[in-house]
Amino acid sequence: MMQNETGTKRGLSGECRREIDTMKTLLLVDDELENLRSLGEVLNRFGYKVIAKPDAQSALGVVREGTKVDLVITDYRMPGMDGLEFLILLKQILPSVPVVMLTAYGAVETYLKSLSLGVFEYVNKPVKAKELGRIVKAALECSKSTGGPADGGSLKAVSSD
Repeated sequence: MMQNETGTKRGLSGECRREIDTMKTLLLVDDELENLRSLGEVLNRFGYKVIAKPDAQSALGVVREGTKVDLVITDYRMPGMDGLEFLILLKQILPSVPVVMLTAYGAVETYLKSLSLGVFEYVNKPVKAKELGRIVKAALECSKSTGGPADGGSLKAVSSD
């Protein structure tokens, strides 16, 4: 990529991109390190800046430090603090940030609790890269157009099968 005098970056195909300051920052939380790595790589390929954390406590630390976060993607089942407990604490700090909940254990009770806490989307693992990209884009667009997902966004269970 080459930067021109207008502050845009031009790729080999000729498309222009805004400077990095418009890049959306995603906070990715998953205790399974392979998931953290692979999901982070996928999201980077889609053009997002990813802050990857292996547990809810360290993710909350990032938010408490004042790091700008545009979207949070969190696993449900994690040691120490699960995704729902994390969500409750996160929403006290960043009430309008959209959250996507990932789970390999898609229980109706967890789905309903996520809905009541304002999760944008509840996604069953494994999730395909294209589907994850669609979900992230939709969550960010919803957040942008409403000033934040005050009504919890468009929660729906998604299976990548």
